[in-house]
Amino acid sequence: MNSTWGIMAHVDAGKTTLSEAILYNGGKIASIGRVDHGDAFLDTDSQEKTRGITIYSKQAVFDYDGSMITLLDTPGHVDFAAETERALWALDGAILLISGTAGVQPHTKTLFSLLEKFNIPTIIFINKMDMPDCDREELLAGIKAELADNCVFYDDAEAIASEDECAMDEYLEEGKLSFATVNQLILDRKIFPILSGSALKNQGVDDLLKLIAALEKEMANSLQGLSEEPFGGRVYKIESLGRDTRLTFVKLTSGKIKVKQVLPNGEKVDQIRIYSGLKYQQVDEAGVSQLVALVGPKETYVGQGLGVEDDRPELTLTPVLQYQICFLDDTVPRVAFPKLMALNEEDPSLKVTWDSALDQIKLNLMGQVQTEILTARIEKELGLKVEFQECGVLYKETIANAVEGVGHFEPLRHYAEAHILMEPLESGSGIVVDTDVSTDELALNWQRLITTHILEKEHLGVAIGAPLTDVKYTIVGGRAHIKHTEGGDFREASYRAIRQGLMEVGTKILEPYFRFVITVPSGQIGRVMTDIQNLKGSFEAPTEENGVSTITGRAPAATIRNYQVELATFSKGEGRISLVYDGYDECHNPEEVIEASGYNPDSNVDNPAASVFCSHGSAEIVPWQQVKERCHVPCLKDKTVDDDLEIPAGKRMNHDVDEWLDPDEIDKILYSATHSNHGKNPKKGWHYGDGSHVRRVDSDYVYKAPKEIKPRDKYLLVDGYNLIYAWPELKEVLDINLDGARGKLLDILSNYKAMTDYNVIAVFDAYKVKRHEVTASDYLNIHQVFTAEAQTADAYIERFTHEHGKKYDITVVTSDGMEQVIIRGAGAKLLSSREFIAEVERKAIELREAYDIK
Repeated sequence: MNSTWGIMAHVDAGKTTLSEAILYNGGKIASIGRVDHGDAFLDTDSQEKTRGITIYSKQAVFDYDGSMITLLDTPGHVDFAAETERALWALDGAILLISGTAGVQPHTKTLFSLLEKFNIPTIIFINKMDMPDCDREELLAGIKAELADNCVFYDDAEAIASEDECAMDEYLEEGKLSFATVNQLILDRKIFPILSGSALKNQGVDDLLKLIAALEKEMANSLQGLSEEPFGGRVYKIESLGRDTRLTFVKLTSGKIKVKQVLPNGEKVDQIRIYSGLKYQQVDEAGVSQLVALVGPKETYVGQGLGVEDDRPELTLTPVLQYQICFLDDTVPRVAFPKLMALNEEDPSLKVTWDSALDQIKLNLMGQVQTEILTARIEKELGLKVEFQECGVLYKETIANAVEGVGHFEPLRHYAEAHILMEPLESGSGIVVDTDVSTDELALNWQRLITTHILEKEHLGVAIGAPLTDVKYTIVGGRAHIKHTEGGDFREASYRAIRQGLMEVGTKILEPYFRFVITVPSGQIGRVMTDIQNLKGSFEAPTEENGVSTITGRAPAATIRNYQVELATFSKGEGRISLVYDGYDECHNPEEVIEASGYNPDSNVDNPAASVFCSHGSAEIVPWQQVKERCHVPCLKDKTVDDDLEIPAGKRMNHDVDEWLDPDEIDKILYSATHSNHGKNPKKGWHYGDGSHVRRVDSDYVYKAPKEIKPRDKYLLVDGYNLIYAWPELKEVLDINLDGARGKLLDILSNYKAMTDYNVIAVFDAYKVKRHEVTASDYLNIHQVFTAEAQTADAYIERFTHEHGKKYDITVVTSDGMEQVIIRGAGAKLLSSREFIAEVERKAIELREAYDIK
């Protein structure tokens, strides 16, 4: 087995020096390198050597006392906090480094909270204890006050025992604690052991390594048996820019991976590498808990769960500033944009985007140091000379008050109505989705679909059009039509319900805040306090020691982010400021921000608040103010305990009553006919059955594509748009709305799947969509794939049949002549579009006759 330990610290705590001492004592390197000498083993990037800071997380593998240990070095500077947080997903344990001369810093507290979020066992190492005035007991008191009360010195058995009742019993009986007991307390995060020493003088490092080796053995025991489990892995890092080969760094959590193995997303592994610094070893197979770099996959992404692993929760530490990329030569921004998009692959938090209104490239960054690093990297690896122009902070919005939003979508031959209760949540809560509606009122499959549509999109506020966060959505009502409701109808109804509610109660603007620590000569503390008040910040009473005053507090990022320049000027270089991201809070100047944005929610055609009703056989656009007067399902305030409540005249659907059939009855028929469940695996998503469901996601949540299906005997691959054009009923819908036609086809395929034993995959072209990567997702009980840029649906199907045609029974539905020839050669069966249409109609007739459905 192999355990991975990450080193995390505030900048200048001596993290790289400790890494060097660990690798030296572990026999990995012959001498201890130094940051100021530019010869540190894990600081391999040229900018890391020049600046003396760690920018990218990197690993080294070594054997210590029979234990295989992977050391993962992470950045300490707050501008690269997202890189550090991504690395946490690969850790089994962490070493949190604290400087004995500085104590717990703001970023130290942030890192400690992240370790808690990921439930990672943590050892605290106090460095620089060889320096004068480093008092062990004072440092312990500060650590307990700032981090957690169960931080204890590793050599204090009584203090350790006091944190656990069973440990205390053992201590009272034996007068000591066994190593096994102490180690288990550490792994269970019941204690955070503190060790101390000097990394520069290699003091206390062996004690640290002995503890890590002992914990690694305990971890190995707990991991036994996982190697026989199905494959699971976590993609924590991608490296591609400036490399000949794209590397996917994966933490293996279960099972094994071998060269030539096909990943669950359909891609093949060509090489498996185990890196130590710049060097690597190629292996044919890797197992549980190892960190490996895979060569071959092109469609993996940072934060992706492979196999049995779900995708990682969204990052807590994300950029709060937006910049425009300006070119210093005659480079055309639109031409350079595809090259710069490659940055998103390695660091999704950058969010490199094209602003079509201004013909500008924009991205999100943490601060000045990151802009300088990125400027140099773009020139070196892409050959583009650029500079960054700050556009301002990244605002968000939240709902002002609770409201029930109503959306109705009923153009000709379509129908859906959604009622969504929206309530504000505490800052930092992100997005929460719940349901509170009976399945008698709205079938479970429609509730699931509304939930999907709530989560799949970043909804915008109505004040300045910023992303919405800290909102709880509860599905409280809705209605579908057995004949006219298509897959895309509830998307329209859900989006419009959210927008209608936001327009009714309004939204308030949130802005990012920084925690700050400022130190200045005591004679200038008054000036600093006045400045903080002018910057709309708040602070605690300053402290003073040896003529230097320290003040801590909190202020809007928009006002304090550039205060360093002014501080350095009036303090003549003696003032220092440390800024750490501290979440979002109410905007201090909303009126100015609204005026500067110029946003008009009524003009946002991509986010309509109005609903579409059917009136006299044609679609009627109803303004959001009138939707609740026209909706077909009563709003919460209008509901009574009478389950047989009649819909008032004028609120009925414009469809015949005899076309209605209870959706639950259809579910029962399909279940009895197929003994299958159309919904998602509850382990992989939300939970159903009792009418309730809760799923929590971050405010920057993007709906993730479910993993590829597990191989079964029979597959049916459908060239989606080819079939739509060949099907007269779908072609008619296509002439009006592309999404509607695609949704209707998916519904037909879903019903067909329920009557057969095929695994159905609908493939749609996205080859003209710039920078689009292949995506796969679940749609009810089937799967849909959108191809990558420059890849057609038939190319995807041809590749699938070529790779799997001999192993599985594959049938392809297409009328493309050339595609038929290629597919036959790969050993797959063929159905023309016309034959498949007839087959679907035949199956539908059989179902109606079998269950006497008129």
